[in-house]
Amino acid sequence: MPRNPVKQVEVGQTHYADMLPDIGVEHFGCVWHLYTLGHLVQTDLDRVARKIGLSFADLEFLGMLPIEPRQSPRATDIASSLYVSHAAVSSRVARLVKAGLIAREPAGDDRRAHVLSVTPKGRELLRRALDMIARETNIVRFFGRLTPEDRQAFTRILGLLHEDYDRLFVGAVRQE
Repeated sequence: MPRNPVKQVEVGQTHYADMLPDIGVEHFGCVWHLYTLGHLVQTDLDRVARKIGLSFADLEFLGMLPIEPRQSPRATDIASSLYVSHAAVSSRVARLVKAGLIAREPAGDDRRAHVLSVTPKGRELLRRALDMIARETNIVRFFGRLTPEDRQAFTRILGLLHEDYDRLFVGAVRQE
């Protein structure tokens, strides 16, 4: 197998086209690149997050809370936005509350519901993490090398794909 990712796709696409002549493999390169890049970007972001004692999933969670400052989200809102189960969010909430990074308070009259907010300690940690991500990650360096037009086109195409997947998966996650 070649080491070069573009050559890997060419070899793989040729192999599967020969092996499965009745199945189209035009999608092979795009799917393989997206999957592999997702793994590499996640690894890079986790590397930076570990420097401050968290996983990138923790940072992603912290980063979701202050987006709508006038609206304190509930755990179920965050689970839906992150495409994870309520159980996954519950354990993350417990861990982040214990670390003093988020606060969990009752939501009005409903004793079962709670709203979440980032604490000052959590905001400072998030600020540090975002600064480190901007300075130290390969994906940010890559985007910095693109022309503004290429960044805009790439972001637009990824946004279209993300919107399609969002429509397909949001309902499935909510049913878990």
